[in-house]
Amino acid sequence: MILTRNLFNVSTLAPTRPPQPEDEKLEATRLPLELRGTVASENPALAWAAVEDTQNRRNLVVRVDDRLLDRARVLRIERRRIVLENDGRREELALSEEDGAPSASSAPAPRRRARTERREPQRDLSRVRKLAEDRFAVQRRDVEEVARNPAQLFSQARILPKYEAGQMVGVQLNAIKPGSLFEQIGLQNGDTITELNGIEVTSPQESANLLRELTDADRFSVMVTGPDGEERTLNYDVGGN
Repeated sequence: MILTRNLFNVSTLAPTRPPQPEDEKLEATRLPLELRGTVASENPALAWAAVEDTQNRRNLVVRVDDRLLDRARVLRIERRRIVLENDGRREELALSEEDGAPSASSAPAPRRRARTERREPQRDLSRVRKLAEDRFAVQRRDVEEVARNPAQLFSQARILPKYEAGQMVGVQLNAIKPGSLFEQIGLQNGDTITELNGIEVTSPQESANLLRELTDADRFSVMVTGPDGEERTLNYDVGGN
């Protein structure tokens, strides 16, 4: 009764969280790390990012409050960067400008030493069979391994949510490595995955759940929009062990 009639004339609204300042200017971290991709979300518990430890040559999936190199804590995960707390300082680890979009920070990125292209262990992808121009057969164990280790995917391409007029319209892939799983299953640079089994990918939460949903499917279809705006549908049959 007290709450309904608001006898004490107080606000019963839950306090809103302040917006995350994605344009906050931060210095680029000098830690030996490279950001491979992010899945940002208004709910920090659902956000995650793929980071490469260039010193130990490891691919990691991190969430808010995780630590990198046992010293830097992840404070925020945004569309194109993660914000770190390193020795009491706030720093950013941003995506490189390879895909043509500028970094969130105006500070110059630290110069990287030239490094030769390293050969990462590649899975035998001969089990991926092309049945037709738009149809492929894949092994269930490959799908399950991808769901368990999404960091491996981020080492094969740059994967980012794509936004138009402030609305997420899908997940875009760029810098796909030759011979990678993405290439084997018919995806190309600049492709944007917009639907999975008829469900539109319009939020980071949905994109984060895609891999988990695929592990139970016997077949699935993916709607893709190419960089030229042309749409096509790719179909996959999942079988074997």
